[in-house]
Amino acid sequence: MNESLSWEKAGQTLILKGILDRDSLLPLWQQKEKLLTDINGINVSQLEHVDSTGLALLVRFKHHMQKEEGTELLFSGISERLSTLIMLYDLQEIIIDG
Repeated sequence: MNESLSWEKAGQTLILKGILDRDSLLPLWQQKEKLLTDINGINVSQLEHVDSTGLALLVRFKHHMQKEEGTELLFSGISERLSTLIMLYDLQEIIIDG
């Protein structure tokens, strides 16, 4: 794992910690199949920074879960800063409202 991004599973929730950006997301992307197994939520409250590439990865995870697993992936712990980024890209319906 990149030292600026880490994750852990707690029950059916994937908890992301650190910085989710274009420089740190590759290991997470490469392990997506394993990490998203039996997951119905992603907690992003411990992310210090998310850039547009990181947000795109979250959207991709949501799409993957709906298409491949038939599961509605819910996001929790969305910071004000991340919420602003979500609004700038008009992704409220996808990320926040489900």
